[in-house]
Amino acid sequence: MSKIGSNIAYILRGSFLANERMMRLFPFAVFLTFLSLITIYSAHSADRKVHRINQLESEVDELESEHFDTKARLMQLGLESRVEERAQQLGLQTAEHPPIQLNAEND
Repeated sequence: MSKIGSNIAYILRGSFLANERMMRLFPFAVFLTFLSLITIYSAHSADRKVHRINQLESEVDELESEHFDTKARLMQLGLESRVEERAQQLGLQTAEHPPIQLNAEND
């Protein structure tokens, strides 16, 4: 058997795991695995937060657009000509003379 073949057989049998040197490195390998899992979790968490931020930003843009549209419609409804039109629809008429203020004196 060639050197490469014996090395492959050594790995496939798992004999390298019983090696004393590997046993000393096992806690370090577990530590590296733990750090890798933390890194993967942090990356996924950051991606979720970025996605949520983008979603909220688009929602804010939509709400701002709706706000400006509503504000413009309200300003149009508040114009004197529009108020007069709506008052006429209700059967009200514009006063020809300004209102008179009455002052009553108490004795």
